[in-house]
Amino acid sequence: MKKTTSSFIQNQFAISLMYDAVFFVVLVSLSGVVLIPALQSNIAIEGSLDKHREHVADEALNTLLVSRADKFSYKIAGDIIDDVAGGIGIDNSSDSGLYSFILSWLLAHEQLHKTYANLIAENLGCQFKLPFSAFGTSRFNIFTGDYDRQLKKEIKIFLTSCLGNKYGFNFTALWHPIKGIPLGGDIYIGAKPPGRDCYVAESSIIMPYKPVVAVNGTEIVFTRYWFEENILKNISETTNITDVINSYKAGSPPYDNSTNASNAVSENLSKLIHGFLVDGIQNVNNETLFPGIVNLTITYSFNKVKNAVANFTENAMKNVMGEALGTVDNIFENIGGVVDPLADAIKNKLNDTLSNLLGSTFGTLSMGFDLLEETIKNEVSTLISSFINLYIKDFIDSVFDQINTIDIYGFLSEWLFDRISVNKAEVSLIVWEVR
Repeated sequence: MKKTTSSFIQNQFAISLMYDAVFFVVLVSLSGVVLIPALQSNIAIEGSLDKHREHVADEALNTLLVSRADKFSYKIAGDIIDDVAGGIGIDNSSDSGLYSFILSWLLAHEQLHKTYANLIAENLGCQFKLPFSAFGTSRFNIFTGDYDRQLKKEIKIFLTSCLGNKYGFNFTALWHPIKGIPLGGDIYIGAKPPGRDCYVAESSIIMPYKPVVAVNGTEIVFTRYWFEENILKNISETTNITDVINSYKAGSPPYDNSTNASNAVSENLSKLIHGFLVDGIQNVNNETLFPGIVNLTITYSFNKVKNAVANFTENAMKNVMGEALGTVDNIFENIGGVVDPLADAIKNKLNDTLSNLLGSTFGTLSMGFDLLEETIKNEVSTLISSFINLYIKDFIDSVFDQINTIDIYGFLSEWLFDRISVNKAEVSLIVWEVR
């Protein structure tokens, strides 16, 4: 034992190593003492609180989207019927009155056991918001205005319960099938956020649009890869663009200089973009291969609403309400007499609104809707034309930057699909502390 101790004492390297270790421990301890006040400073505490509030926003938004609204319902055309009924002298002021009872019985539409994400997506997809005002609003679908009100009320109740009185909030959901064009649907709930100390959570939800569309008896699978293989590789516009690029690389006139090549690509791309977004894409036989994003949304929307208006105002409302009210005539004597004037008043209101909006008269509601549809398409086309040159310049610059390696079909399909968002909506939740 003495020998071991003596050996250790005489070992200068071991003694030095021990002193270094002890000194290191002392320095670490002193560092902790020095840093403790910094770790407890207002900056550190505020940073921790910021992280917590960000988590609050994320958690509240995620919880909303995955939660189910088990008893959600709304009245089809509830808002317009209320207005018209009041105009012809029917008492619509009481939620518990006979009028309210009958409408809820006949027109209430239940959405059972759906998540809020499902309800939000369906609401955005059925609004059909326009680039200009119609029916006194930019919302074209007149049948689901009550859907808006009931859904906003339910979301507000949910978020208020989830966040409590400590936080204010602003919820937004947007669906614009053509990016940058105010066409589609939107939901805004809550107060205007303050200019500072706000915490934002963002997510996306899938829209309830089918990826397969039938056009002229042919199925269109609305994916980038299907579009590339079945449309882009079979139309003259992309063939022309490819030929111009190959001629430019080979130095073949007249596209042996960048000016001529750019102009030719621009001309064909402009036609392709308008076809993709608005007019539709045709082959050399003038057959429609792809209907265009506006046709996929606006024409689809108009057909749905036109059919609903025709049935609602001329057939279904009289027949369904007449039969239903007739079965309880012994309880509600003579109430069936309100059905005809209510249906006629709705139809007259639609006729008057369309006439005022379009500045002309027409024979039928269907003619008015057709004229309105054409007006909307022209408006969308004008909006697209206002910024299409920037799109084209961006495309041409990218093509010529990588002209020796570019896969023009793959690049073009990806580029076009980056400008649309048919199958996805964006949602966000902003929270801030109010006390």
